[in-house]
Amino acid sequence: MLLAYAVAATLGMTGCLDDDSAAPGNVDDTAAADDTSAGDDTLSDEDTSTSDDTGSPTDTATPPDDTATPPDDTTTPPDEDTTTPPDDDTSTPPEDTTIVLPATPPDMIGTETTFIGDWDMNPGQEVTKCVVRRLGNADELWVSQIRTELAAGSHHMIVYKSSETEEQTEPFNCTPFIETLKGETFPLMITQIPNETLTFPNGVAFRFEPNQMIRIEAHYLNYFPDPITAHGDIHFDHIAAEDVVSEANMLFYGNPDFNLPPGQTVTTPWRYLSVPDDSRIFAVTGHTHQYGTNVEINRATSKSDDSGDEPIYPLDSPYLWDEPPVTQFDPALEFPQGVGVRYRCTWDNTTNQSIGFGESANKEMCFLWAYYYPSQGYRICVNPGGIGGGVAPDEVCCPGSPLCGLISQFL
Repeated sequence: MLLAYAVAATLGMTGCLDDDSAAPGNVDDTAAADDTSAGDDTLSDEDTSTSDDTGSPTDTATPPDDTATPPDDTTTPPDEDTTTPPDDDTSTPPEDTTIVLPATPPDMIGTETTFIGDWDMNPGQEVTKCVVRRLGNADELWVSQIRTELAAGSHHMIVYKSSETEEQTEPFNCTPFIETLKGETFPLMITQIPNETLTFPNGVAFRFEPNQMIRIEAHYLNYFPDPITAHGDIHFDHIAAEDVVSEANMLFYGNPDFNLPPGQTVTTPWRYLSVPDDSRIFAVTGHTHQYGTNVEINRATSKSDDSGDEPIYPLDSPYLWDEPPVTQFDPALEFPQGVGVRYRCTWDNTTNQSIGFGESANKEMCFLWAYYYPSQGYRICVNPGGIGGGVAPDEVCCPGSPLCGLISQFL
């Protein structure tokens, strides 16, 4: 499938402003004063004593020299005064942006709970369903911990913060991840294990509006011999507003450009994606389907040179596609300007058919998501690679790219 991509050029215009000064007129006036002194010389031929008395014009020529001096004096101080304060002012903000988290976690002051379900599934059945529910919180919430519980048969569940206004409490068929590109939702948690708790760093939290709308997406596959009932619970633990130091957000990164020949083990090339400047990542996880054997993620100090890469995932626990570990960092990993992530995925295609990218459990994916602060907004980035004939750039990030409307073809 070819990917249409148009490049728009922006024409910039610059202008020049001529600075006309009154100084040239002043020079002409001074020259006129010199011309009148010639008349004084003709008077001195007749009476030198009178000339001496009237010779004071020579003295009167001196004051203009004196009055010319003060402007030099008055010009200097403004240069010094106006130059120094901006230097001081511009050097101060970086010190103010330093984030210092408290040594002890603030108290959780409450919990809001919601759920998706229930529907029955026969053996071998696969489906992705969604609900949209109003959380019912009367006041603003700062969520610093999310807990999930999944019934048997779940492949993954995604919990979104949504700007939708109408509830849809009856589970309906939906497509995974697509809603993240429409500007109406962004993920709060993507969980793939029966019971999971994501605890944020001390004083870091997601912000919820009053009566926050939550979209829940559950991908279920009944690989059991008997029917199952699909269900998932989500608990949002929140802290007091005065205990919040920094707002959290999420990065969702991936590579849809791969094909797995039958009976072969395949590893993608290392791919690089940028991270918002001065971010701190406090948790990361990888995502594949059933043929995935590994997702490797490095902290990369250079886009082109991997010699300074630092492995960050997986670390202590091996990667398992059905229960991938969530690696949390304490302290959080720092990503100054120019530092990003480099990642790759590995699969073992044990079937006799080629497998490509897709949301079905019989297709494959190569994704990672990370939690970070301070928030610079939710961000989704992909490496298009050869998709669309290779006309797309190495990195497409949304929001912000003219290709955002087309990424949904691959997610």
